[in-house]
Amino acid sequence: MKRGIKLIMIALTLFAAFSCEEDKVTEGISSITFYPVITLKGEQWNQVAVGGTFTDPGATAKEGDTEIQVKVSGTVDTKTPGVYVITYNAVNKDGYSSTEYRYIGVISAAATTDITGSYKRNAGNQGISKVTKVSGNLYRADNVGGVSVPAPGDAVLFYYFDKGKIGVPYQLTSGNAFECTDASIKEGVSYSWVVINPGYGTALRTFVKQ
Repeated sequence: MKRGIKLIMIALTLFAAFSCEEDKVTEGISSITFYPVITLKGEQWNQVAVGGTFTDPGATAKEGDTEIQVKVSGTVDTKTPGVYVITYNAVNKDGYSSTEYRYIGVISAAATTDITGSYKRNAGNQGISKVTKVSGNLYRADNVGGVSVPAPGDAVLFYYFDKGKIGVPYQLTSGNAFECTDASIKEGVSYSWVVINPGYGTALRTFVKQ
């Protein structure tokens, strides 16, 4: 009987010890956490002519109803044509973070061609990508990889920022995320880029205007 009582006491002691260790591991962590919600001021996609000015409108972030700090990184060189990204990051009290992006196309006076139209990939599934104008020199391609049947999440926005040059910055799409490197265009003929996404290879994809 005494042996049984001793075993029970040992078991209770061990349980209490493990419970205390678990409390130490979770100490200071909220049972409910609110992920930061970042709200951009102004437009997410912006453009300015070379030599013009751009002022970042900034962003705010909240954790539930409480406003928290936003860290901003990235610069814009309005003297040089290109695509620039400003990144906003906020972290809540439990260490969870959120990120938002602002895009700025610095547009050269040489980028005057209307590049809208249907473009067919010259390899693979030879899918059709429809390029439409969003505003100014900001365009949308509905089939980033040239698949046979594109999904809504296969569309990307990009800037035609200088003669022969286009830029596709990292962006979140419907259930996906894309970026393209080595991007270029032969106005009225074709465009090419490498799709950065885990579901795509590293080949240069070329789309020929139909």
